[in-house]
Amino acid sequence: MGRLHTSFGIDFRQNHLVLALLKKSFGGIRVVDSLLHPIPPEEQKEDREAQVINLINGFVLKHRLRRDTVSLSIPREKSLLRFLKLPASTKENLRKVLEYETPRYTPFEKEDVYFDSHLLGEDKTWLSLVVIYVKRSDVDPYLSLLKKIGIQPTSIQIPSISAINLFSYHRSLAPKEISVLVEVSEPYYEINLLQGNEWKESLHLPIASEGGRFHPIDLIQHSLLGPNDLSNTHFYVYGIDGDETLISNLKNTFGLKSISPPPIGRMKLPKDFIPYSKIYPSLGVPLKEMVVPRVDLNILPDELRKKKRKIGKPLLIVLFTLLLLVGLNQGVSLYRNAQTELRSVTEEMTKRKPEVEAIERLQKEKEVLLKEMAELEKIGSEEVSKIEILKELTRLLPDSVWIWNLKYNGKEVDMTGYADSASDLISLLDKSPLFEKVEFLAPVTKERLLRPEGPQEKERFRIKAKLEGRRSGG
Repeated sequence: MGRLHTSFGIDFRQNHLVLALLKKSFGGIRVVDSLLHPIPPEEQKEDREAQVINLINGFVLKHRLRRDTVSLSIPREKSLLRFLKLPASTKENLRKVLEYETPRYTPFEKEDVYFDSHLLGEDKTWLSLVVIYVKRSDVDPYLSLLKKIGIQPTSIQIPSISAINLFSYHRSLAPKEISVLVEVSEPYYEINLLQGNEWKESLHLPIASEGGRFHPIDLIQHSLLGPNDLSNTHFYVYGIDGDETLISNLKNTFGLKSISPPPIGRMKLPKDFIPYSKIYPSLGVPLKEMVVPRVDLNILPDELRKKKRKIGKPLLIVLFTLLLLVGLNQGVSLYRNAQTELRSVTEEMTKRKPEVEAIERLQKEKEVLLKEMAELEKIGSEEVSKIEILKELTRLLPDSVWIWNLKYNGKEVDMTGYADSASDLISLLDKSPLFEKVEFLAPVTKERLLRPEGPQEKERFRIKAKLEGRRSGG
């Protein structure tokens, strides 16, 4: 699809809706209008939807916008980003490889997610890429809501992608220059690390506060930067809660010399415009349809994407006319030969149709029988009840363990959750007469969780355990 001269973006946040309208002309790109409005939380579904529909409809009618050229952004917390290195041989079938490996890189099955990837770099041996995964159940409600008002988005992204694309539109960095983009929008902050123009890391975490002060810089200094990198690093702070006061506090508290709002100089802003840094990622949402983005990720389902035209209509008309003039006589002859061959093929297909239908009936009957046999075998082999498994897990695991995803296929148990010490769980489960071959399915990672009693650091785990001899020995 060609680049647009006018582009409309809708950015959904947890408790806010941001609308942005950009227009491109010979003088560059300018911000025509924007809207930042609080909305009810997702738990208040009816009130939230009603207010969102009114806000979007009012904005569309005010500017007489088309409803089929809209860019959409959903909250960052709905997505899962993975920075991967894969063998170069996977490039030809990269999408199929990523789809097949979805359970390895995420806690989801491949049927449960939308995903897209962007190649960050490659050499003869390896591909470096970033992959975004979002559960279908998290995306579909936004599409259904927009469908009620006749809007079919052309793309779906997340704030980190739109912010990086807007930043890259304004700045081209030296290879060793380090930029840290910090978005602060309650109740989360996000950190994106760029070295030169290459996206290196992305972190999205609950805001950790102590005495009402925001502390993302400690994490950046100790986890993302080397001991000598700080002097060569510039921090860019933005977001609904990322104002000049916060920048001043961070500068004074951590002694940062190079910290400021992100650049916006190539865009013309309206007079009396709200501080642009509050909606910086939102301004990058419609920009995707106007320029070639640095990071081209789009989680809109393939079946909803507009097909690109491969040839312009005027050129098609000219070529078609020339074809008629040059090949009219040959065309008539070819047409007659084709008609004769088509009649012959049609007659043969008519004769063979009963045989084909009989084979199709037998194939369907075979599939039904195989399915029934599989079900019977499954019923006969399921000797351990799910209730018995749950009782055993409840007996074995400490109260501090939280399992949020449990799967049982009749042969083994696959559980995902959080614990104070995930490594202790293997020995606990091994002691049970019900389980055997207990092992981790994924590396243990530490995550900070917001709980009613306050923030807690937990270890995230995914463990598989087979049933002990299928209880066949009693």
